Amino acid sequence: MSTPHQATAGGPLRHRDFRHLLSGAAASQVGAQVTLVALPLVAVLELDAPAFQVALLTAAETAAFLLVGLPAGAWVDRMRKLPVLIRADVIRAVAMASIPFAAVAGFLTMAQLYAVALITGVATVFFDVSHQSYLPQLLPKEQLVAGNGALETVRSSAQVAGPGLGGGLVQLLGAHLALSLIH
Repeated sequence: MSTPHQATAGGPLRHRDFRHLLSGAAASQVGAQVTLVALPLVAVLELDAPAFQVALLTAAETAAFLLVGLPAGAWVDRMRKLPVLIRADVIRAVAMASIPFAAVAGFLTMAQLYAVALITGVATVFFDVSHQSYLPQLLPKEQLVAGNGALETVRSSAQVAGPGLGGGLVQLLGAHLALSLIH
C-alpha cells in the first residue's frame, strides 16, 4: 500500500493518463492557434475575400463560445469526458481537412469556411469544457494545482507560439496546406 506522499511524488507527469492529456492538449492548442491565423489567410489568399467577409469568418470562429458555452457545460457534466475530448478533436480535424481537399479540387467557398469555423468553434467549446472537467478525474486532489499549471503553461505557450507558427506555415506551404498539416 502506498502512502499519500508516495502517491504524489513526481508530480502529475508521473501519471500516464495525465501525460496523454497534456500532449493532446498541446497539439490541440497549437492547432487552434494556428487555425486562428491560417483560416482567415485561406479566405484572403485562396478566395480573395474582402475585409468584411474575413471579419465575419473571424467572428464565426469564436461565436460558439457565446452561443453554446453555457449549455455545453451542462451537457458535458452529464457525459464521460474522455470520449467528448476525442470526438471534439476528430470533428475539428475532419472539418479542417475539408478545406485543403476543396481548395485542391477547386470547390472552396466562403460558405464552407464559415461552416468550418462554426463547427470547429463548437467542437472547441466542448473540448475546453471537457478538458477542464477531466483533470480532477485523473489526478489526486493534491496534484490538481500542478496539473492545472502544466495545462495552462501549454495553453499560454500555444497562444504565444501558435500564431507565428501559423504565419510561417502559410508562408512555407500556402494557407490551405498549412491547415492540413496542423490537423
